[in-house]
Amino acid sequence: WCITQPLTLGPQLVFVAASLLLSLVFRRVKSHLTILLMIVFSVIVSTRYLFWRATETLSFDTVGSSVFGLLLLGAEIYAYLVMVLSYFQVFWVLERKPVPMPADISTWPHVDICIPTYNEPLDVIKPTVLAAQSMDWPAEKLHIWILDDGSRDEFTEFAKEAGVGCIRREIHNHAKAGNINHALQQMSGDFVAIFDCDHVPVRSFLQMTVGWLMKDPKIALVQTPHHFYSQDSFSRNLGLDSTIPDDNALFHDFIQKGNDAWDATMFCGSCAVMRRKALDEVGGIAVETVTEDAHTSLKLNRRGWSSAFIGVPLAAGLSTETLSAHVGQRIRWARGMIQIFRVDNPLKEDNLTWGQRLCFFNAMIHFLHGLPRLIFLLAPLPYIFFGSYVFDAPILTIFAFAIPHMLHATLTTGILQRGYRSPFLGGIYEAVLSWYILLPTTVALINPKYGKFNVTVKGGTVESQYLDWQIIRPYLVLMALNVAGLIGGIWLLATNPTQEIFTLINIGWILYNLVILGATIAVAVETVQERRFPRVPINREASIKLDDGRLFGVTLRDYSQNGANVVIAPQMENGEEKALRPARVGDHIELVLPLDARLVAFPAIVRRVRENDLGETVMGLELVNLTIEMERDLTAATFGRADAWAKEPVGSRNPFAGSSALVAFAWRGYRALFKFAPPMLRPLFKAVGNVVAWVFSFIPRPAGRSLGLSTIGRVEGFADEKETL
Repeated sequence: WCITQPLTLGPQLVFVAASLLLSLVFRRVKSHLTILLMIVFSVIVSTRYLFWRATETLSFDTVGSSVFGLLLLGAEIYAYLVMVLSYFQVFWVLERKPVPMPADISTWPHVDICIPTYNEPLDVIKPTVLAAQSMDWPAEKLHIWILDDGSRDEFTEFAKEAGVGCIRREIHNHAKAGNINHALQQMSGDFVAIFDCDHVPVRSFLQMTVGWLMKDPKIALVQTPHHFYSQDSFSRNLGLDSTIPDDNALFHDFIQKGNDAWDATMFCGSCAVMRRKALDEVGGIAVETVTEDAHTSLKLNRRGWSSAFIGVPLAAGLSTETLSAHVGQRIRWARGMIQIFRVDNPLKEDNLTWGQRLCFFNAMIHFLHGLPRLIFLLAPLPYIFFGSYVFDAPILTIFAFAIPHMLHATLTTGILQRGYRSPFLGGIYEAVLSWYILLPTTVALINPKYGKFNVTVKGGTVESQYLDWQIIRPYLVLMALNVAGLIGGIWLLATNPTQEIFTLINIGWILYNLVILGATIAVAVETVQERRFPRVPINREASIKLDDGRLFGVTLRDYSQNGANVVIAPQMENGEEKALRPARVGDHIELVLPLDARLVAFPAIVRRVRENDLGETVMGLELVNLTIEMERDLTAATFGRADAWAKEPVGSRNPFAGSSALVAFAWRGYRALFKFAPPMLRPLFKAVGNVVAWVFSFIPRPAGRSLGLSTIGRVEGFADEKETL
């Protein structure tokens, strides 16, 4: 009745005002019941909106209005379906705690650790292998294997030096899945732990995960979050700090907890432990699709096996270095999930529960957002160019139905995803991927067997800042169409004042689209990443030892595989603080770190010495001449610490937080177009920039505060200008 009851404008406004007021009150109360009520309100209001859209707003007067109106309605139905399924997935998440291992170590099982690799450099895989060796597990029951699908002699030699196994194969079929399945034939452990070659586990990984497998014989999989110690291309190129969740946080840190509540935890290809008996029962890792991980977990659930998710980061890896690599990775995920949808549809009758079916179904159709997102980016243009109404309803009625739908969805999603996804960044994530996943997902729907596995490149560098013109080509086309629509809308305002309100609404929509598209350009500006080994921030006590044997207490501020930054507090001299510089650039010293009940020393060369604003001495160290034993100790003392990746979600309760940052990102993107444009196009961009700066100059702002838009005309100074939000 709440959904289908027809109301005139007045009662409809009373209904939405009451529901919005209740939601605004509920969101301030930290209770699970209030979250459930907000979900109920959101679903009711959005369903009522769609019912109204389908029954009262479609125009079939012209072919254009019919086609464009139905396309937009289809995109809205898709977004609604994903929203409702997402609510279902996470309305009650499971915060599963680790189960302690038995006190009798002799009862602990044998575990095979698989580290598959194909074309990654040896330096990327070393920390993973050495960290696996440092795990707190009986040595005689820990079997570590490098699965080298690249058949490289240096990997075989390293495995021999490190004291681990190395498995190579002659026939390289089925990519990563085939590599693991081939290795399983040579293993006999009770459980199998799988790590991507760049994912470094902490020492307590097995003790935190295997307990559930021993407690419940029906559990086949224990998955942990994918955590990354290097910034992904979105965070790095937009200049986000660590308090802003990255693109992976929503699924790996939050949605998986909801999946766990429905016994639908998805295997993510790494950072997981699996029961060997269950793997054998389903024929090993799935090879029918290019997302072998999620497909394997679906097969296990079909066989009646359960799964579990421990929401504590117990390993960390490398993010993709460039936007193009990130997009390539997501294309494979999108293609693979649609392949699973076609060849092993979770909705068909079998042993799956309805909770499991809907969780897997939502994960699959999520990657169909390419076409709906493009429709939203082009939706206002049919009215501007052809006079076609995608909404055929009075203005006030549109506001009375559409605005509450959007506000409820934003409020509820913002509360649910707080600390795991920034609402306004979500639009950028989807816009960046929409064009590139559209074709692969469409092909996979038609022919699920088409497409091959592509390896995500890790461990590279970016030597200079540049705009990836190749990857932004579709965004430029969309941008040009929206700019043309903006110009056409201004022309309509001047020539057809009777339709002023409709025109203004579409101009506002176009401006929002241009903000999103501008932000996608900003993401494509690759920032310099000179370090091959990213530094990991830390705040831990340590020491440095000089050649003469003197020890100085320091604070370790960051570390990597081959370097570190340490800070030395100033000393008091004659009642004043004075910076202490015990070593100079080029000096050979030792970095001393605690490891269990002992101290371990690592030879280093001082590469930089400076004084910071607090009067502390900051020393940059390069670790040199490390033996394999030293590398193992270094990994255990840094990457392998039990609390190395522990974190709490941080986020504002304001669902509109970040809107100003979104505009700033868009402005940065448009400036980048000018900065990196070919010389022949710069006069055109400069002219457009001057017009935009003139328009924005009419925006009211506090006295003495500049919008900073006039800088678009200056080429010089862009490279070294520091932008802060």
